[in-house]
Amino acid sequence: MSGFNFYHAFEIVDERCDGRMGCVRTCPTKAIRVRNKKVTFLSDLCIDCGECIEICAENVFVPINDTMESFKSFKYHVVLPSNVLYIQFGPDLHPGIVNMALKKIGFDAIADVSAVCDEVGFALYHHLHTHPDTRPLISSFCPAVVRLIQVSYPNLVKHIEPLDVPREITARETKRFYSKKLGFKEEEIGVIYITPCPAKIVSIKQPAEKGKSWIDGAIPIKDIYNLILPEIIKMQQEGTEPSADDLRYGKAWGVLGHYSQNVGSEKALSVAGIDHMKGILDDIESEKLLDIDFIEALACLQGCANGLFCVKNPYVARHNSIQLQKKFGRIGQLNKKEVLEKYKNGHYFYKGPVLPRATRSTHVDLGESIKRMRKKDRIYAKLPKNDCNLCGAPTCETFAEDCARNESEITDCVFFGGWKSILKWSGTSNPVTGNNKE
Repeated sequence: MSGFNFYHAFEIVDERCDGRMGCVRTCPTKAIRVRNKKVTFLSDLCIDCGECIEICAENVFVPINDTMESFKSFKYHVVLPSNVLYIQFGPDLHPGIVNMALKKIGFDAIADVSAVCDEVGFALYHHLHTHPDTRPLISSFCPAVVRLIQVSYPNLVKHIEPLDVPREITARETKRFYSKKLGFKEEEIGVIYITPCPAKIVSIKQPAEKGKSWIDGAIPIKDIYNLILPEIIKMQQEGTEPSADDLRYGKAWGVLGHYSQNVGSEKALSVAGIDHMKGILDDIESEKLLDIDFIEALACLQGCANGLFCVKNPYVARHNSIQLQKKFGRIGQLNKKEVLEKYKNGHYFYKGPVLPRATRSTHVDLGESIKRMRKKDRIYAKLPKNDCNLCGAPTCETFAEDCARNESEITDCVFFGGWKSILKWSGTSNPVTGNNKE
């Protein structure tokens, strides 16, 4: 519909839609329309936050995921688990047991992202103290937040921290390490991320900040959980113990507040939830947060622990994270001198800046943009402004924008079209026997 070529981690099954319009009302970037019982989304506005998937009781939005079979072509398979995976199993299960189970289902090696989390946390702390020009900086850890800024707050992209995310740095160094160790080409080593959400799948398939991800694909936590749980239960029954050099648990950045602790700044905010994040971004645009150095921003409430692909209740998962850190926290001090040397050499940085996304609003010349804006204003002035959603758009304002682009007709509004527009929206021709909509 929009003419833009963006990858998205879901597909739409129209025949399941019963027109409840929850997805239209929930979408934070107003990217969804429902007309003639068909769901349409504007690809350039969709940020893959997963709100539509979560709100839809009819499962109209179906996630597109990789599976174990997707990576058969690689000679060597390295699994890169989100630390959120480990907090799905309770506060007493050593992460080494989870890693042993991952190897039992077919992975050759485990990549530990938590060590890089600590490094990047200190590198960011150093960056904040040596680059005071832009405040506040916003974490780039959550892809949905980055895309929200690109789409809805394009003038704030300069506030996104310039350091790459730990999962990408870990994947890059993992490929280089095993390439030297095994004599394989880097592209022959598959790095597979275990993801808590669809946004990270999109960040791998089509990164916002660079041309290609170092990660080769992603499998949802819930899918891996179902595969490794029987192996874990079997090892527990047999009394299997992890070896002394098995992974120690590091703080999971996906749990709200942990990244801010790594940064160590007293002027740091932690915010979770798209609506809450939008409020913070509004304040940044209004220059109300100049006294804040850093904002840890996560799209899901409670952070990645509440990701769409997680299994455990997010509050229980957060408790598990705290307990795992106490019991199995990594031993040893961070080599700050080495981190600073890597920082100076650009080891942690993006190769280029994150840029605003070209959208339907920006992808036209100035003259056409002004023409559409005037048409939109004329149409909007005539509308009832009650945001009833019966036209299939989220608000009267977005409906006016659709009309200005000739993607809707003003008679699609019930205020102008009466029963005609209601029947068109509902997909029925009989106002008496037609489907009732909530």
